Amino acid sequence: MGEKDNVLRTSFECLDEALPEVHSLIFQHSALTFEPRKPCAGRCPDDVRRQGSASWGDFKRKVRPIPPRGLQEICHQPLRGGGGGADRPGQAAGRGSGMYLCWGACTGGRLRREPARTGRPELLQAASGESHSLLLLSDGTVYSCGDNGRGQLGRRGAPREERPEPIKALETLHVALVSCGKEHSLAVCHKGRVFAWGAGSEGQLGTEEFKEIIFTPKKIKTLTGIKIIQVSCGHYHSLALSEDSQVFSWGKNSQGQLGLGKEIPSQASPQRVRSLAGIPLAQVAAGGAHSFALSLSGTSFGWGSNNAGQLALSGNNVPVQIYKPRSIGVLKGLDVIYISCGYEHTAVLTQNGKVFAFGDNSCGQLGHSPTAEKRVLQHVERIEGLVSQIDCGSYHTLAYVYTTGQVVSFGRGPSCTSNLTHPEAQTETLDISCLISADDLVDVRVKHIFAGTYANFVTTYQDTSSTNVSKKILPEISRINQSLTEKWMALTSGSNEREVAKSEIRTIFSSPACLTASFLKKRECGETNSVDVDLQMARDTFEKLTNAKWISFMITTCLKDNLLGALPCRSPHQEALSVFLLLPQCPVMHHNENWRTHVVPFAEAVCKMSDQSLRVLKQCWASLQESSLNTLVQMLKTAIILQLHSWNVTDQRDYNIKTLLRMMKEVHKVNKANCKLPENSFNINELSYIWDFNEERKRMLIRDNSLILAENHIPIIFSDFPFIFNLLSKIKLWQADSHMKMVMALQGKNEPPRFILRVRRNHLIKDALRQLSQAEVTGLRKELVIEFIKEIYSRGRGVKSEFFHCIFEEMTKTEYGMFTYPEGCSYMWFPVSPKFEKKKYFLFGILCGLSLYNLNVANLPFPLALFKKLLGQKPSLEDLKELSPLLGKSLQEVLNYEDDDIGELYINFSIHWDQNDVDLIPDGFSILVDQTNKKDYVSKCVDYIFNTSVMAVYEEFQRGFYRVCDEELLRLFQPEELMTAIVGNTDYDWKQFEKNSKYAEGYHESHPTILMFWKAFHKLTLDEKKKFLFFLTGNDRQTVRGLQEMGIKFCCPETFSERDYPRSRVCHNILDLPKYSTMEGVEKALQVAINNNRGFISQK
Repeated sequence: MGEKDNVLRTSFECLDEALPEVHSLIFQHSALTFEPRKPCAGRCPDDVRRQGSASWGDFKRKVRPIPPRGLQEICHQPLRGGGGGADRPGQAAGRGSGMYLCWGACTGGRLRREPARTGRPELLQAASGESHSLLLLSDGTVYSCGDNGRGQLGRRGAPREERPEPIKALETLHVALVSCGKEHSLAVCHKGRVFAWGAGSEGQLGTEEFKEIIFTPKKIKTLTGIKIIQVSCGHYHSLALSEDSQVFSWGKNSQGQLGLGKEIPSQASPQRVRSLAGIPLAQVAAGGAHSFALSLSGTSFGWGSNNAGQLALSGNNVPVQIYKPRSIGVLKGLDVIYISCGYEHTAVLTQNGKVFAFGDNSCGQLGHSPTAEKRVLQHVERIEGLVSQIDCGSYHTLAYVYTTGQVVSFGRGPSCTSNLTHPEAQTETLDISCLISADDLVDVRVKHIFAGTYANFVTTYQDTSSTNVSKKILPEISRINQSLTEKWMALTSGSNEREVAKSEIRTIFSSPACLTASFLKKRECGETNSVDVDLQMARDTFEKLTNAKWISFMITTCLKDNLLGALPCRSPHQEALSVFLLLPQCPVMHHNENWRTHVVPFAEAVCKMSDQSLRVLKQCWASLQESSLNTLVQMLKTAIILQLHSWNVTDQRDYNIKTLLRMMKEVHKVNKANCKLPENSFNINELSYIWDFNEERKRMLIRDNSLILAENHIPIIFSDFPFIFNLLSKIKLWQADSHMKMVMALQGKNEPPRFILRVRRNHLIKDALRQLSQAEVTGLRKELVIEFIKEIYSRGRGVKSEFFHCIFEEMTKTEYGMFTYPEGCSYMWFPVSPKFEKKKYFLFGILCGLSLYNLNVANLPFPLALFKKLLGQKPSLEDLKELSPLLGKSLQEVLNYEDDDIGELYINFSIHWDQNDVDLIPDGFSILVDQTNKKDYVSKCVDYIFNTSVMAVYEEFQRGFYRVCDEELLRLFQPEELMTAIVGNTDYDWKQFEKNSKYAEGYHESHPTILMFWKAFHKLTLDEKKKFLFFLTGNDRQTVRGLQEMGIKFCCPETFSERDYPRSRVCHNILDLPKYSTMEGVEKALQVAINNNRGFISQK
């Protein structure tokens, strides 16, 4: 018989003397028999194999429970309270007398029920290492027994203790939880401080030294100031979880079990596992040389040794060691709520009461026959009923089946001989043993189960009427809930409770994980959330909290000083990145005074993200509701606008605005792919009024010509972020580009400074196209001057406008024949069989480009499809509906037709367009459209009309257009914007037109003639008003600014009398208006202007 077996046998025999009324069932599988047995095959360490009698397999013998005698001196109180347990188990529901059971060593006996006594502490938790045990009582005292050869009992003295004795060094600390490694121990007091003792040669004690033995509990100083809520010991390493969800590890790292990375040596002091930063965790669990962490959302992370498959990693070339936490994909869909680790196996409990196990099965610890050698994840199907608790020993697994009241086990020690504890639990395969049956639990229920290497404990409570299910309720990380919010809001200034509340707020709002945990969506079985957090709840809670000034101040300070610097920008895990969705919902992030201290660091964290992290975050953004996404955009826009107002463009040391724009660019990409927000949601309208676009264009050219090479010295170029430009900003940038190119065209050249078109009004098209065909590119980009022969020679805007208006009017007429008007509608398109040569379309493209280049708008009745094509986008069926409403509607009906008899409509793969019948595919006329090919048919119709049929003439048009215009710069425009820039708009606001007008040379707003003029003007029809506008400006269409900025400047030359008619100076919107004294005179003058709105006074 081995020495360890003697110690364990004697110790557990003495438990009945020390702790009689602690309602515990104590199993000592190492002491059931002491006859040497043949070790089983598998991964039992040599020192264990030598102890042949210390066998988990001995549970399969007939063992009779005996009355414990060693517990009564310590505890005389029955367990009571609510159901649950954990590293520090909760209390079970109900109160009253219970019972305790013990399986003795080499002693006969029967089950005996003992009456409970009151006034003594309860047993809250038991933990066992390879040859020692710790017992934690409800008064915070800790008892230990077993082997003390490595100091694992927490006191000097005998090499072993046969009866539980208190650890005096912990008596004043009120311990909250304990854990045992192979030969070391940890205890955590109620304040979250950690104490360690026992074997420490691998650094597993965390005391900053690799000391062989520490007999007396020693505080782990590295964790000072950090409140620990959970600890878990592996064989030679330790894990800890703090209240703000930080994970620490220390000890041996030969298999990567610390999760710190490859080639990191063993650690003698706790190190933060940064790969888990930001994840709201529910549990940490350590095995022999592997580790697990479980998130509140149910994601399992594993690392360390995988030599037996204990990490549940699947696939080809699975590594033997994992050096950093990895999300275990095979566990994601199981809704895991608890994880327990053995030496080389792992078991998980799911929300629906099932148990899955994986890893080493050489002793049957996965719930299958040891001969099966099943290492992959397997459901333990032979457990009959639903499970609420599990716990792993080194080579076995315990489970509490709450639906049957049984505690069952599977697995063995180093002996393979087996007999069942209860005959009723026998199975054909002898894989599952029933340790406690319902008959053993008369009038009581199982509260908690604890598995050690060679000893197991079960606590009970008396309340057979309760419907509560006993579970292990783990201590949780800090988070906001409704009751906590209400408590904070009700606190008065100066109270002690407020100081406690400040500490709570500081913890939660300094930790990304705690903030995320506060708003996690309710976990539903089998459900996966595209966004893990409830943003509406977060928004409501933040608004409520920030209404209290002291809380708002606390939140502002904590975010600035702690949380923003701790954002998990390198994490690839969605749970960690959820904090990036939450923060924009907080009003503090939108306060004007916080843009530099809060929004900029937030954007910096996004810009620092790895490609993988950013990809995950963008997937979350894509799943946001419109309101949440808009809140994020508005936060960024506000910060950019505030900096624009205080930013000196010549000071390039400030790159905050570039950081904000870079983040906004990523959000814009997501929105562009999902179209949740209108494009103009990203526009910064203020930019069009406060930005110098001439300087902007210069910086673009300097950068593009590599005149500045160092990226850090390149000034901010807003054009790299075109989504922030509204149409007015883009037009101003276009205007700056045109002006700059006109200036550059003159440098170093002895050429005329202007490009002059001399045209006769009666031969307008012929004269203009002849000169355009002879022009060089450089000439087209000079300042345009129009000379109407025998009328006017001018570079003024009004004369140019009239030129473009008149030539486009002639060339787009139906009778001219250059374009076709499908169905006689208002939009024109290129003909399938043009009657003009292709060169004419090239010259027409030059004319359109010249018009835009010179900031003119003209009536070019193209559909939106043309502007899409110019920008490299494909026209759609919606565009065809605009060009040809009847055909577009018919094709839509084909798509909408769901019946199988669509073939009876006898639609074939051909189209009648522009007086031509054309096959869309070879022999298309004989191929009918059906449900399988109707989408392809519609797509080919759209493609034929907009692309195939007009390819030759359109390409000439586009070549001419971009001969003048900068294609790259135009890519800043959306199709709708380019259409407005070229065509203008006719959404007139005549009242605003009147408000914008100015008065000079004898006129004022209340002058009688002016009052009569506006009264007469507003009586005109829309067509008459447009003709007057043409008389005044040379154009009847509005530019981007429209009538919002356009007005009349009224003048009355001294030489004018009532006998004269009005005269316009079209380049300056000046109206020379005689001082008419009657309404009749004003109305007559307006009609003269309307009817004579073309042509100019002959000038030399």
